[in-house]
Amino acid sequence: RKQLTFYKDNAEYYISLSEILFFETEQTTVSAHTFNNVYQVKYKLYELEEILPKDFMRISKSTILNINYVYSITRNLTSSSIVEFQKTHKKVYVSRHYYKLLKNKLLEKRR
Repeated sequence: RKQLTFYKDNAEYYISLSEILFFETEQTTVSAHTFNNVYQVKYKLYELEEILPKDFMRISKSTILNINYVYSITRNLTSSSIVEFQKTHKKVYVSRHYYKLLKNKLLEKRR
């Protein structure tokens, strides 16, 4: 398993992947969100998809999520559904395309 390096301001951080809630892309930057911080990573989302452990999954064009922290999913039939996490106000959106895949993965995890 690869150890990622995370960047914030001028510092490099070595954080366990288990602390990451989700990765999100905005324009050319990919950010890694923990409960109280945001770091940059020097990977594209598709590269992260290949190296992250199976607890991570893509849920939209711009987001990869750590399924261990999913607290709730608010379904929206016409657009993206909202995923919320415990102990933080941060939320992400799961596109209709990935909704069922995410639900299945969460069910598997509970078995």
